[in-house]
Amino acid sequence: MVKKTAFYALAYALLLGLFASASPSAKAATTNVKSIFLFKDVMQSNTNALKTSGFNTLLIFRIGVLANGNLVYYSTGSAGEAVDVPVVTNGSYVGGTALANKIKSFKTGTTSINRVEISLVSHDTTFQNIRTLINANGTGSGTALYKNFSALKTAWNLDALNNDDESVYDVSSTVGFAKMLGTIGYKYSIAPYTNSSFWANVKNQINTAVPGLLDRVYLQVYDGGASNNPGTWQTALGMKVIPIVWVTNDAKPSQGNTAAQAQTKFANWYSQYAVAGGGYWNDYDIEKMGSSYTSYGNALTAVFQ
Repeated sequence: MVKKTAFYALAYALLLGLFASASPSAKAATTNVKSIFLFKDVMQSNTNALKTSGFNTLLIFRIGVLANGNLVYYSTGSAGEAVDVPVVTNGSYVGGTALANKIKSFKTGTTSINRVEISLVSHDTTFQNIRTLINANGTGSGTALYKNFSALKTAWNLDALNNDDESVYDVSSTVGFAKMLGTIGYKYSIAPYTNSSFWANVKNQINTAVPGLLDRVYLQVYDGGASNNPGTWQTALGMKVIPIVWVTNDAKPSQGNTAAQAQTKFANWYSQYAVAGGGYWNDYDIEKMGSSYTSYGNALTAVFQ
């Protein structure tokens, strides 16, 4: 009887281990992320360089949510002017084949990219609109938000949505929105620069409801977040972060980093805090300033194998 009991106990423990290893919450944290934000218009980017310079994650900045839930892509015209391109209207993709093919191409052919995210930021009324729409209609499959983000994911073959809220900070709608995106099939990431208590609350609620849904933190360590310490944020959030630095630029030169400077920072953070990777804020500065995607990519691959 003792032997049988011991056998059953061992078998039960092994089964628990198998289930735990299959559970999203038990999987190892995302590591060796090599990311870059693409500001303005992906149609103007050097696609081949982005695909072959060692980056594995692209974040497209940015998508806007209108008051009715329709989606626009804030892009740039040929003369450098701001252009608001409708991409999803009433549940249907309207952004055009060329744009969709361009974004889908990042993960096809010869490429190191395996994750493409879209970023939402509070430079407009996007997060106010999300809050209002969720409070009024919820997040069910029949709502405008659900149908529109589902259509965009399909059209662009997206992997995740990045939350760069810098002003609204509404916990309830943020958590509800993230859970809705998880139901559609997105992963969820955040890009904080301040208000760590808000982000810790959001992270805990999201990952308690859907373990592993919020899987990345792109920590701004430039401009308003220049004094951020990745180790402090990792403690506050209870998960590894991916520090983001600004590349060499002419908008705020003092905030810029050469590839060599970036590599030194990433190496120090990795040594001190075992951060989950690194990345760049890039207002197409690399191309504008005549810098090299390869050099910036090499700075990441030298640290994050």
